[in-house]
Amino acid sequence: MPPSQNSPDSPLLSPGSRPLSRQEEKEVRELLAAEQRLRCQLAVQDAHFWLTECTETKDEQDKLNPYKPFPRLQYLPYILDVLDYEPISFHEKSRTMMMSWIVSGWAAHMAFTHPATCVVFQSEDEDRAVHDVMYCKTLWERSLPGLREQWPLSKPLEKQPYNEFNLANGSRFLGIPGNPDKIRSEHPTVVVLDEAAHITEGEKSYNVAAATRCLHLVALSSANPGWFREATEFANPCDWPEY
Repeated sequence: MPPSQNSPDSPLLSPGSRPLSRQEEKEVRELLAAEQRLRCQLAVQDAHFWLTECTETKDEQDKLNPYKPFPRLQYLPYILDVLDYEPISFHEKSRTMMMSWIVSGWAAHMAFTHPATCVVFQSEDEDRAVHDVMYCKTLWERSLPGLREQWPLSKPLEKQPYNEFNLANGSRFLGIPGNPDKIRSEHPTVVVLDEAAHITEGEKSYNVAAATRCLHLVALSSANPGWFREATEFANPCDWPEY
């Protein structure tokens, strides 16, 4: 039985406030429910709003409080715009930029809101690629309940394969190691090469991914000499507001 309006445990009461009448409590609950519906509606329409207002990331180094709201990074909306509108994009990153979380979140939102979206994450080793799949699982699991209802899974989260994430709408996520031939058997909507500069056959993986005619091909990496750096070193910088 829910707490009455006179109970100190009522979620509608703050310390020292007067008890609500039943009518007032009903109206407040209706307003809170309406707010949640509106937040869910906005989250479906706007990946930035979803990431920063309606879900949480997981900080594996913080054992006491691992789940946190996505930080309001100054460059986040611009990165999301690039990912939305550029079919191919390269992103240099450092550990503190949260680029893997950002790209995983963008890809997750696309798959949650667009049926039959296939997202393939590839890295040199399977662990790194599976980490990106886990990011998508976490962002779904920590989303508002109303969003999880709108984005049902094909099977419960704990029964999903460790390297896959499948939704009832036919969308799926897959993490694979760096062998370029692994991509050939897929028909991806999005391919993400994470730590692309560190993939031994990264350039070949990039070419194979491009040959699949995926709608979005994203390469991101920390610094390392090789094909990735050769592709980015002559890029022309531009101010974010001018993009």
